[in-house]
Amino acid sequence: MPRRDLGNSLTQPVTHTFLIRAPAEIAASCYALQGQRLTLPEIGLEHAYDLYQAILAAGGAHPVVVDSDDLIADPAATVAAYCAAVGIPFSKPALRWAPGARDEWRQSARWHTRVSESTGFTQSPTSYETTTANNAMLARYSAHHEPFYRALRAHKIAIS
Repeated sequence: MPRRDLGNSLTQPVTHTFLIRAPAEIAASCYALQGQRLTLPEIGLEHAYDLYQAILAAGGAHPVVVDSDDLIADPAATVAAYCAAVGIPFSKPALRWAPGARDEWRQSARWHTRVSESTGFTQSPTSYETTTANNAMLARYSAHHEPFYRALRAHKIAIS
């Protein structure tokens, strides 16, 4: 594949972002799609924490951490705080979108079913048959990732 000329875009500062979710929720959600094939690393919070630490060790800017609970509880305030943190203008119309699947989700469409049917950030409780409360494997996976979730959550953006 030919290389593209990126101009000086590689010299522009980069702010990494982590969108986090409670490990028990991740475990139940992933299990609903993958069943017994789900592995401990796929919960992802340990890897996210390692990436966060690697960015800091490499001298990168402090990554922005957004907790999904904040995003759902107060989308406008959370997105406004995110925009301020990364230095882009806040646009209230960006909180709404037309429903539909996106081309970039084609390979992972089953993971995006609910969001492709949505028109904005909403609280939509999901109940799963298998959870950390009734599945020892999910409870173990969640417990393993909880310290990484808490460590990342300690750095989440403040919502005003």
